[in-house]
Amino acid sequence: MSINNENNPKMETKNQNPQNSEKTSSEKEVLQVEKTINLDLTTVDSNIFYIMGAFGRQARREKWAQAEIDFVLEEAKKGDYNHAIATISDYCEPKDEQEDEE
Repeated sequence: MSINNENNPKMETKNQNPQNSEKTSSEKEVLQVEKTINLDLTTVDSNIFYIMGAFGRQARREKWAQAEIDFVLEEAKKGDYNHAIATISDYCEPKDEQEDEE
């Protein structure tokens, strides 16, 4: 005897909760982060978890609110590796040493 979800409408999976997905996406739309951190991603190991950690550490050093950091990292997690890199790099703007001296 096999159980087929299509023939048994009473069976539900854990992923069938539209309220959770709607709530989280509407919460994220409220926050806008329009600033960058001083981080050169070319000097960071290419492991995405290391990159996300480096981003979070530098953002905390630059006094970003935890909600801002979480927003960027959650947005980065919405896609593949390339999406994550592109998202994080949008919030990174490395400064030249000459700019720091001025």
